[in-house]
Amino acid sequence: AAEATSVGLFALVPRLADALDVPVVAAGGIADGRGVAAAIALGASAVQVGTALLRTPEVAIAPEWAAALDGLAPEATVTTRAYTGRLARAAPTPYVTAWTAPGAPSPAPYPHQRELVARMRRGEPGGLDRANHWAGQSAALATTDPAGEVVTRMWREARALLG
Repeated sequence: AAEATSVGLFALVPRLADALDVPVVAAGGIADGRGVAAAIALGASAVQVGTALLRTPEVAIAPEWAAALDGLAPEATVTTRAYTGRLARAAPTPYVTAWTAPGAPSPAPYPHQRELVARMRRGEPGGLDRANHWAGQSAALATTDPAGEVVTRMWREARALLG
C-alpha cells in the first residue's frame, strides 16, 4: 500500500533523472532555495512547490489552516485518505486523527470519500475540520509574504547555492 512506501524526494530524483529521457519535475517538501538547489543539483529540470505558498495572501486559506501550518514540524504531518479517499499529506486535525482511532472505519475509496466529506461540509459552517488542511513536510517554512516575494527569494537563494 502507498502508506507503507516512503521513498524520499532526494533519493527518487536522481534515480528518475538517470533513467528517463524526459524532464523531471521535483515536488514534495521543497519550500526554500535550499530545496530548489538540491533538486536541480540532483537532476531535476524544475521544481513545483505547494505548501510553501499556502500561507501567502494570494492563496487566502482559512485562518485556522494557516495557523495549523505555522511551525508544523515535518514529523507532525500525516498521510491520510480521510478527505478524498486518495492518499495525501495533511495537518493532524481532529478530523484526520479520528480516522486512525482504534475501531474507526476505513475511508471510502475515491471519489466516494470526497463526496461524503462534501456532504458533511454542507452542514454547519466553521471549524478546522470542515476543509482539507493539506500540509507538506516543509510547512513550517511557509511564510505570509506575498507569493511573488516567496518565489523570487527561493530562486535567488537557489542560484546563490548553485553558483
